[in-house]
Amino acid sequence: MRIAWLGPAREGGGVPGMGGMLLEGILDRGAEVDLFTTEPDEDIARSLHGRANLNVIRTDPRWSWDRWYSRKAFMAFLSSTVARARAYGRLCDLLIERNVQAPYDCIFQLSQTELFKLGRNRKKLPPIVVYPCVHAAGELRWHRRESAYARQSEGTLMHYIARLFLIYRSAVQKRELRKPALIVGMSRRFNELLSRDYGIDPRRQAVLYHPIRMSTTGVSSVEEIAGRREVRPIRMLFVARISVRKGVEQIIELSHRLDDLYGQIQIDVVGDRTQWSNYLAHLKNLNPRTARYLGPLSHEATMAAYADADILLLPSMYEPGGLVVGEALSRGVCVVVSDEVGSAEPVEGECCRRFPAGDVAEFERQTRKLLEDLRSRPRALRAMARDQAAKWFAPSKIADHLFGILARVTAGGKPLAGSSQEA
Repeated sequence: MRIAWLGPAREGGGVPGMGGMLLEGILDRGAEVDLFTTEPDEDIARSLHGRANLNVIRTDPRWSWDRWYSRKAFMAFLSSTVARARAYGRLCDLLIERNVQAPYDCIFQLSQTELFKLGRNRKKLPPIVVYPCVHAAGELRWHRRESAYARQSEGTLMHYIARLFLIYRSAVQKRELRKPALIVGMSRRFNELLSRDYGIDPRRQAVLYHPIRMSTTGVSSVEEIAGRREVRPIRMLFVARISVRKGVEQIIELSHRLDDLYGQIQIDVVGDRTQWSNYLAHLKNLNPRTARYLGPLSHEATMAAYADADILLLPSMYEPGGLVVGEALSRGVCVVVSDEVGSAEPVEGECCRRFPAGDVAEFERQTRKLLEDLRSRPRALRAMARDQAAKWFAPSKIADHLFGILARVTAGGKPLAGSSQEA
């Protein structure tokens, strides 16, 4: 199978790191891949270097930080959007040209939803599979609902410019998503929202959960970590963008509701704002007796934070993906999530506690119950978390499912619209 691959493929975390793992798995299964990217060699995942069946086609994004066009938030947002669009257009030109010379069996686009030139030329191209990692209509819905709260911490002009951008992008995505042969969603919930907001036929959708590398921590280390619970506070993490729809308000309120546990718990908030949504000013309202803001951490530092944590808190109002769920579970960290967190859908057992999004009272109740259970049986719950991560997010299983999806699309068949274990 010969594949044209558009999207990030880096080392580390987030969507770029996920792209690196997915591409590694596809290459391991014998596919020949042309990777179209704006990333320099040093940013591409080390596991991809030197692969005989990988060819990298690159274009310069012509954008960087700390220039006249990127020093202010508004200009950085605007200029980076324009630069990405132009770079994507150049990559599409290269892809179309190479497809004429040596046709691809399929095109796989990770992260970005819109096709633009590829969509306009789709009749001359092989089947296109899109794996979007967010949809603008969902962001727009919560940008509107949280508007009053957002404007307490961010500039009014930037707030409404972002609103206009999301309105425009929602309309464009609705049109663009009529064009791919298949749309792969990060969860069943993600696909439900795409279908509802953009009118997508569910028969053109499939589900692929994100891959997560398991921690190399051995059983003895897990035992050692669990054994320290009696001599230090139970540590909870909130790892997310400090911006719209992530549940920042719920985390702040929880920090006050748990004040009676002062000295027994610690909530560590990790993350940064985005270019278009900034809730950092709200963090001054965290209860300093139970919570603190650690700022943005590198992927390596975040993984180290998981290694000494007990619970991940993710009260998102809208979270069709949520890579942090798999990251936490793979380190033996239990999770408390809202029912809008798509990546938690398949997770079974008491290592994952769920509550209705926005219900802070139930969020508190589930958190307190998990705290009690961790005090009495930490080893069993940590082992269960790791088992669930291996069951649902193992890179080899996810790669098998993706390879199967692409093979069926290439052969003209209908891919199975299920999870990575239902292939």
